[in-house]
Amino acid sequence: VINAPEMIIKDFINYTLEERLKDPPNKVLLTSLWSLSVAIFSVGGMIGSFSVGLFVNRFGRRNSMLIVNLLAVAGGCLMGFCKIAESVEMLILGRLVIGLFCGLCTGFVPMYIGEVSPTALRGAFGTLNQLGIVIGILVAQIFGLKVIMGTEELWPLLLGFTIIPAVLQSAALPFCPESPRFLLINRREEESAKEILQRLWGTQDVSQDIQEMKDESARMAQEKQPTVLELFRSRSYQQPIMISIMLQLSQQLSGINA
Repeated sequence: VINAPEMIIKDFINYTLEERLKDPPNKVLLTSLWSLSVAIFSVGGMIGSFSVGLFVNRFGRRNSMLIVNLLAVAGGCLMGFCKIAESVEMLILGRLVIGLFCGLCTGFVPMYIGEVSPTALRGAFGTLNQLGIVIGILVAQIFGLKVIMGTEELWPLLLGFTIIPAVLQSAALPFCPESPRFLLINRREEESAKEILQRLWGTQDVSQDIQEMKDESARMAQEKQPTVLELFRSRSYQQPIMISIMLQLSQQLSGINA
């Protein structure tokens, strides 16, 4: 979304620095700050993606999504008020915080969808997450047009717009069930997991699903937790890891997020 009003935001950076330094910033500094504003989102996303496990195993899938909405609100406020505060730092920090939020959510959401979806529909429901992401990108680009919100007056609201879906999600999530897999494997709350499965599947007989999760838990307990270095050194992990990395690289190198 930040690319659509690029020239307007560059003018904001230029004006802010000129007012602060009492001298127009040179082109190199201006380009560097703009590049940092864009790229730091990916830095936050990388840090957030590495932190997914810390959240989901401690707070659960649903509660993790609820908690990190605070990051979306904080990042949206920083970017939304950066023009009023005449602060380039708020813009950059807001981009970093939003990057953290997005990195975490790209792990939370597909995990939650997969664990609350019926096995037969898991793949279909899983694609809805990515579909929602690309629709969101499209809507953001449209809103960023000059005829809508890509103007000198409205661009801070455009960047702060992320607060609205975060608030809506925070209001809706308490009515959603926690992942039955998390309740059974992490919390050892079999009855709670069974009740949620019965409600989700619409049937009283969920013994097979419960047993599958128990078997999975037993296998996890027997396996040694590999370190990051072991993941790359082990031949059994090397191929799937390289395939995953190349798929992600090919997506980014295509320029879709440029």
